[in-house]
Amino acid sequence: MADPASSLGQDPKHLWQIITEKLREELPHQSFLTWFKPIKALSFDGRVLTLHIPSRFYYDWIEGHYNGHLKRAIKESLGGEIELAYSVDPERRTVSVDADAASIRARVIPPAQDRDRVSDNYLNPRYRFDNFIEGDCNRFARAAAMSLAEAPGKTPFNPLMIYGGSGLGKTHLMQAIGNHIVEHGRARKVLYVTSEQFTADFIKAIQSSRSDSFSRIYRKVDVLLLDDVQFFMAKDKTQEEFFHTFNSLHHAGKQLVFSSDRPPRELEGFNARLVSRLQWGLVSELRTPEYETRIAILKNRAGEAKIDLPDEVAHFLATHITDNVRSLQSALIHMLAQSTLIGRKISIDLARDVLKNLSNRPLQAVSVERIQDMVAKEFGIPSDLLRSKTRKKDVVQARQIAMFLSTEFTRLTLKAIGLHFGGRDHATVIHARETINEGVKSSRDMAEAVESLRHRIELTAL
Repeated sequence: MADPASSLGQDPKHLWQIITEKLREELPHQSFLTWFKPIKALSFDGRVLTLHIPSRFYYDWIEGHYNGHLKRAIKESLGGEIELAYSVDPERRTVSVDADAASIRARVIPPAQDRDRVSDNYLNPRYRFDNFIEGDCNRFARAAAMSLAEAPGKTPFNPLMIYGGSGLGKTHLMQAIGNHIVEHGRARKVLYVTSEQFTADFIKAIQSSRSDSFSRIYRKVDVLLLDDVQFFMAKDKTQEEFFHTFNSLHHAGKQLVFSSDRPPRELEGFNARLVSRLQWGLVSELRTPEYETRIAILKNRAGEAKIDLPDEVAHFLATHITDNVRSLQSALIHMLAQSTLIGRKISIDLARDVLKNLSNRPLQAVSVERIQDMVAKEFGIPSDLLRSKTRKKDVVQARQIAMFLSTEFTRLTLKAIGLHFGGRDHATVIHARETINEGVKSSRDMAEAVESLRHRIELTAL
């Protein structure tokens, strides 16, 4: 393996410049500026290049989204593999990082022929049970995971298959199992690996005629945590090796934990006997987190990073990001980056900008019906009264406010808005708008009521 130090010298800035030039070619311009431009090279000892990063979030984000790009850039630009270490300056006041987390090591995994033994389990120590937020969406899976982590290989949950869509916490839960086992000494050899790495190691073992090396890595562990097995689809030789590895470990009473983006029965292109084995133990699903769990996840993640996340911002994010945990964390990290790099206050305005950039779609108009429902709830009346002919004072005022807000938040014409309020004409809508405008100027109670409703409607405008 080529030694980058011998050909390029010991200058860390020069090494990092070479790597970033390759990254700049691969990455979108804005992504490069946001995540790599602020990084500075500190030192290089011949094997480890130490980089300064603005915050712990940078490490999490780069490891989660750009680790593959970094590996390729290092290999293609330096002709070899080095290790990276990330350092967070403890004197910075814009972000808070625990002192013992100020230096963070990230390994560039060497090829299989250089790993004849399990010297590194590839577990991220940040993935733990105590920061895995429990909700109805994951309670059963978490309970099963905790049970087997206490007694690996000694429960009916062997194998444990965890499945669910992208970003729902499969990797977090799997690594929490591994970290708990290691921390409490429940097993001696624990290995977490992705299916991609398993496949790459298997191919390299074949190419180098070192199948014994592969077996020493994968068949001599006490606990094997294999992530994203769906990527074995249509890889017949890899499936065959996985099948034999499964049998060897299971027959020896070792613990097996797998994850997939779908249940075993839906794994197309899989050998039937392998599908059967994946269902031998317990199959548990991670579902999309409900609103309360999304709020808890945001609050927990913000607390870990010592971020002051206002309740209204957490509500805004949890209302509009409903697909998975990773999207919630992505939005939070983008907000932190904006706050750290350019000093923007964490607010709903910032959250709206972040979501627009992440979703790459414009703000959506709120329906008149939605506005009517919100106004009616505020006034404590049925929403159908706003469409009725009644002239009761409280209903008239509520109706006028709903019309006023409809002119602000919808793209409908005045005539169309009037039709939504029991067939009233555009002149009635104009009168309502003028009345509420005057009321806001002259009455503090009116101004506060309209502003409160406006704020709540804005929360549904994405």
